[in-house]
Amino acid sequence: MKDYYEDLCKFYEIMVGRIPERDSFKEALKKTVSVDDLEIFFKLPLAGNISLPKLQKKSKLHTEELAKRLKKLSSEGFILEYDTDEGRSFERGNPIFMAEQQVRKPEDTPQRRAYIKFFNTGIEGELEEAIETKTPYYRVLAAEPTILASSKLQTVEVNVDLPGGGQVLPIDIVTEMIQRDVDRIGVAQCFCRLTKRHLGEGCEHPLETCFVFNELAQSLIENGFAREISYDDAIEIIEDAEKRGLVHNVDNCAEHIRSLCNCCPCCCIVLKSINRGETFAGTTSRYIVQFDPDKCRVCKTCIDRCPTDARAYVDDRIVVTAEKCIGCGLCVTGCPAGANTMVFRGMSSKLPQTNMKLYAKIGREAVLSILKKKMFGRKSRQPEKVL
Repeated sequence: MKDYYEDLCKFYEIMVGRIPERDSFKEALKKTVSVDDLEIFFKLPLAGNISLPKLQKKSKLHTEELAKRLKKLSSEGFILEYDTDEGRSFERGNPIFMAEQQVRKPEDTPQRRAYIKFFNTGIEGELEEAIETKTPYYRVLAAEPTILASSKLQTVEVNVDLPGGGQVLPIDIVTEMIQRDVDRIGVAQCFCRLTKRHLGEGCEHPLETCFVFNELAQSLIENGFAREISYDDAIEIIEDAEKRGLVHNVDNCAEHIRSLCNCCPCCCIVLKSINRGETFAGTTSRYIVQFDPDKCRVCKTCIDRCPTDARAYVDDRIVVTAEKCIGCGLCVTGCPAGANTMVFRGMSSKLPQTNMKLYAKIGREAVLSILKKKMFGRKSRQPEKVL
């Protein structure tokens, strides 16, 4: 008999490398979904989506039975389901996405504990034989007031020249991206902070700070993992996150985003990855801080707000390590003396156009990395930083 659970582990390992405590993880899968459910999972395409009529034809199941299996997969976070021009459509989820939804479940079960443990290995960088990819999943967005201050603008404007070169573009402005590219907004609990709280660790920052948009929002809202909110509600949460010193991490694509996280360095899988010197999970904003020591009052606020330890107090003064600056702008918004400003850093590579194209690109890179490793026996390493 075909072992669909083994096949699922192998599929997941394309994205994350060898799954730690694999047997326990596999047992959790068996307690979560049935073999019949996974049979449908593997009828979905490797990338992209498939409409219900096409899937019905492919599965050869009665409408009621197919709907039952799809709902189970969707409600457990194994797939996404949403409406498209072709009607109801379905898409495979990756292992991190599945674990996120399992962590968000309120019931304390053996399988949830297994998924929490799995997700925490990702947070702490303990996944074995991590797959080598060049394109980061997320990128930092600078706190909006810091860019506007740098461009001497009082209102949100885009496609305007900055004094130091470059432009303020829609891809730099969090409110602009949401307003331009989003049809539906949901907010969910931060799965990183939630994981750490389940383990008795982490911080006391708010949990409900993870935004989902468009198709992802529809799927998570319908399955109870997120609640629908308005644009104004979203902006209020974003502004509060900036005040608390949380970093905006958005899908690393130019438009049609699906997610925006507000991250803390003590729990966040992306920020912790960046601080370990890794480059596959997240990358910097298009801006970098410019520090004026003559204006600095040495209040040390910027040291507390910096998520990457780019600030230090040495010999009665503030020292900045520019190589560690991710361009979040939190030192700018927290500085009472105006000693910090944001300047254009640039972007060396073209962004994938949409979230779906982003993940298709990362998937291709992951498969290529695996093939190279099999052919040449190369050990996985982190590629050079991609801005």
